[in-house]
This record gives sequence, structure tokens and C-alpha cells, in this order.
Amino acid sequence: MKKTTIILALLMIILSCSTENSQKQQTGEEIIFGEVYGQCAGDCRNLYLLTEEGIYEDSNSDSEFGNWEDTTFENQALPLEKFDLAKSLLQIPEKLLEPNGEIGNQTLADFDYFIQVKINGESKIWVFDELKENTDSEIKNYIDKLIDINNQLRNY
Repeated sequence: MKKTTIILALLMIILSCSTENSQKQQTGEEIIFGEVYGQCAGDCRNLYLLTEEGIYEDSNSDSEFGNWEDTTFENQALPLEKFDLAKSLLQIPEKLLEPNGEIGNQTLADFDYFIQVKINGESKIWVFDELKENTDSEIKNYIDKLIDINNQLRNY
């Protein structure tokens, strides 16, 4: 009887465990956006990680130049006001995710905008300092909003 009770208790514990949290992290949307700087020494970026749970600032640790997708972020989310400002960016236009290629040009060596979108385990990255003239208006409006929000966060 004792063995049966122990086995039943173990089975209940095992069956009650859920992988819901890990699945949510894998299928959730997140955006890394901000500015990356060319020809600089030390911290060559000012990036934010935006998820459904909050917005996080980059950790200002030195990373290899150009390897911005591996940037580390602070564990503590920024204040709620900053999240409220940025959370509309999680509504990503479908056209942005189409495999058409580049949305912008790199014309100067001073700084570029960096955007990395991760949805359901897939990732797309853009680095540019100005949008191409023929950029779709829906994408242009989204990028303009992203740049405006980035500027507001930086100057907050």
C-alpha cells in the first residue's frame, strides 16, 4: 500500500508539471531595436529589447563590433511608462516579415538603426540609416514610429 501511494504521488507530480512557460518564451514575439555606431571604441550600440512582458535596455557590456544580435540586456525592465510608449511596436506589419530583403540603405559611417524581429523562433535583421525611397507605406509608417519611439526612449 505504501509503495502504491508513493508511485501515485510521483505520477501526479510528474503529470502536473507543465512546459507552458518555456513554450511561451519560444513562440513569443520580441524586437531588438535602437542604434548601432560605426567607427567607435567600447560600447557601440544603444539597443532595447521589447517583449510582451516589458522593455529592457542593453547591458552596456562590450561586444564584438557588428555582432549586435548577441547583445545582452538588463534583467530589470525599464519603467512601465517606457513600456507603454513602446508596446505598440509589437504589432508588426505582415509586409515587414516578407522575404523581400532590405528596407533601407547605409549611406553614412556614423550610426545606423538596428532592428531584429523574432517571431515563433524565426528572426529577421535590418541595419540601415535611411529607408529606401520605394519602401511600402505600411513598413515606412512602422519604421518611422519605431525611430520616433527610439528617440523618445533615448531622451527620456
